[in-house]
Amino acid sequence: MTQESLALTATLNQLADLDRYNYWVYEQIANALGNRILEVGSGTGNITQFLCTNDCEVTATDIVPSYRSELQRLFSEMPNVRIGNFDLTAKAPEEFLKRSFDTVVCLNVLEHIEDDLFALGQMRDVLKTGGKLALLVPAHRILYGEFDRAVGHFRRYERRELKSKLKQSGFVVRKMKFFSLVAALPWLINGRLLKRDYLPSGQANLADRLVPLLKLERLIGPPFGLSLIAIAEKQ
Repeated sequence: MTQESLALTATLNQLADLDRYNYWVYEQIANALGNRILEVGSGTGNITQFLCTNDCEVTATDIVPSYRSELQRLFSEMPNVRIGNFDLTAKAPEEFLKRSFDTVVCLNVLEHIEDDLFALGQMRDVLKTGGKLALLVPAHRILYGEFDRAVGHFRRYERRELKSKLKQSGFVVRKMKFFSLVAALPWLINGRLLKRDYLPSGQANLADRLVPLLKLERLIGPPFGLSLIAIAEKQ
């Protein structure tokens, strides 16, 4: 396993324990979800666990075999959950093209793909007309630091850049906002100033406990944030 893979796995394991934070992320996209959902890059199911609680059909995918095995273990008794493989660097699988999904969920994945325009196109192709893409990506080039490199991020996104790429890929952006305002400063300090290539567990756990307070950012519509969330519609 490469150093990048080890760092990514360690991060996923760490995030798995942040139930409040993960549910807060889920809440940001819940209104965009349809009855037939494809999750691209499910990892070990941190968000999948919330997607499948409603009366809908969920296809959870990941390119890493060990993650798919873990997904199978976690969701094998849920008849509305399927496990599959969707590689955003290749043409969309024929079986997914035929299914014509209502929603594609892609959270913290696109930044790992060098040709992100191609990846967006593949996700568009598996959506029905009028279907929604729920996307979360890391925001602001200035925040790009050692941790981003360690987990294989090609980029962090500016708002204008993401909007432009979604339009080029055949989407109409219905909603776009910054997310997790308070976390941006610690990320800058850890990754750029302290040159850390890991996520300090104490800070992550503190953020999880503080989610009820962090949610107050919705009152101001933050002009900055750790991430960008976009809801885009296929035309």
